[in-house]
Amino acid sequence: MKKMIQTMMGIFLVGTVFAEDPGSNRIAVLEKQIGELAEEVAGLKADHAVVDEEITAIKAVSQAGSPLRLGGYGEIHANFGDKDLFDIHRLVMYAGYDFNDWIKLNSEIELEHAFVNDGSGGEISIEQLYVDFLLSDAVNVRAGRMLAPMGIINQYHEPTLFLGVERPNVEKYIIPSTWSVDGVGFFGAPLSWLNYEIYGVAGLDGSKFDDSNGIRKGRIKERADLGDPAVTGRIDLFPLVNADLPAGQDLRLGFSGYCGGTDNVNKGGGNSVNNTFRMLSADFEYDVCRFRFRGVVAHGKNSNTEGLNTAFGKDAADAIFGWYLEGGVSVLPESWKTGRFEQADLIPFVRYEEYDTQHRAASGTVKDPANDRTEVTVGVNVPLTPQFVLKGDYQFRKDMKNQFNLGMGWIFN
Repeated sequence: MKKMIQTMMGIFLVGTVFAEDPGSNRIAVLEKQIGELAEEVAGLKADHAVVDEEITAIKAVSQAGSPLRLGGYGEIHANFGDKDLFDIHRLVMYAGYDFNDWIKLNSEIELEHAFVNDGSGGEISIEQLYVDFLLSDAVNVRAGRMLAPMGIINQYHEPTLFLGVERPNVEKYIIPSTWSVDGVGFFGAPLSWLNYEIYGVAGLDGSKFDDSNGIRKGRIKERADLGDPAVTGRIDLFPLVNADLPAGQDLRLGFSGYCGGTDNVNKGGGNSVNNTFRMLSADFEYDVCRFRFRGVVAHGKNSNTEGLNTAFGKDAADAIFGWYLEGGVSVLPESWKTGRFEQADLIPFVRYEEYDTQHRAASGTVKDPANDRTEVTVGVNVPLTPQFVLKGDYQFRKDMKNQFNLGMGWIFN
């Protein structure tokens, strides 16, 4: 501001010279004043550049240290089988906020199938909304709506993290991913080779169990009933974390469980049938050199299926069971990773699945062979960057029409 005032005074002085000295000295005085004005303008420009640099630096620091975290992911698929569909399968937005260095909010809002209306098949939901209270490496508290710690895909289901266009069906019909639960619990990593989670949560609605979908429709997505709660948890072991092994080997072994009542309905009140559902699951991830291997096995059991079926006219099973194994290999030569494909890869894979939502039929029902399903999926993932992937696969399905899938997915933050 001071320099601006000085510049204006210079302009005023030029006018004064013209008024008082019309003689030969006028040109010399004028040249002197113009030179001084030029110096002032140059100084103002330099100051302005410094201010711009300071503002840019402040913005960079503000953004880097911002407590607000935004991100999301999405998938677009084309499926050719029983029906030929173009599907904007899901669009998910993340939002988080760090109230300080130990209280952190996380949320995830999902829109499925592009359109939501009665009978449309689309869905918009709050998939996650929880607060972490970070107390120590060994013990932390999480409260709100989180993901049941079962299997692999339920907690890590972003399209860049799994092979294939569609998620494995074992983790759709046996472990009903995505499976949100409402409650509170603890998590931590007390040892370098051990992680754990355990939560007390609202239970399932057993009146929605059936023979072809298992427990999938029993998830309560609106106002969870706390009348007949459940407990769920997992441990993860990393046996190679301190080992000095060749070929970049990495191994994780996971064990998870769920046990809870099913006398629950949306908005509370119960369904008046006493039943307990229990599930045990084990999974692993093993990476060695360019190869990656994954696998999941899960078994679930109802304690009073006959009561559920009698009360609600269903054919739910006493037990459900499924497993899959998957292997992939990175084959893109390093010499090809240049220019636009510097971060790219090419990962062919194969996955074998068996899953049966009527593994043991309930008393008074007849087992339907169509619920005992086998699939072999062969395909390729093409990550163009770590955050964007193209996919294609072909699924050989027992007693169903084979299916060809194309897709692309992304994640950003």
